[in-house]
Amino acid sequence: MSEFDAARAEELMPVLTELSGSKTWARAVLEGRPYGSRDALHAAARRVLDEQKDAEVLAAVDAHPPIGAGSGGAGGGADTGAPREVGQASAREQSAAATADAELARRLAEGQRRHAEHFGHAFLVCATGLSARDIVAELDRRIDLTPAEELATTRDHLAAINALRLDRLLETGAL
Repeated sequence: MSEFDAARAEELMPVLTELSGSKTWARAVLEGRPYGSRDALHAAARRVLDEQKDAEVLAAVDAHPPIGAGSGGAGGGADTGAPREVGQASAREQSAAATADAELARRLAEGQRRHAEHFGHAFLVCATGLSARDIVAELDRRIDLTPAEELATTRDHLAAINALRLDRLLETGAL
């Protein structure tokens, strides 16, 4: 934790932006240092996300490749518009979606299309530990939410993703 707190802001800013997909979030997290503990960092990261405007949150969601899109190992970039590291982290976190059979892959793609049409923004889920079947079930569950409930759920999943990636950064120095 002390390395994170002492790191030069100009070095940490691009890493946190890539981690979250949000320059605004990264800047606010940086400005809150020092944290002294992982729990304090997590609490601040969540508070910053909770305070962000909906448009800022949805811009961060857009920086993440769709479930399954980044799982081929190429990461983000030209195909998704996501920063390369966001795509690489997403591919690792979405590894279960990469092993989906053709029918599950079709349902996953169709569910994401329906979600985007219904809510006007991409589907985001913290996919770590979820199977492709679990992700499809989550898509099916969330399509029945109100727009406000869906946005709150999206914030929760984005917070979980950010926390996992912050932990990985603290433990390994990389996303």
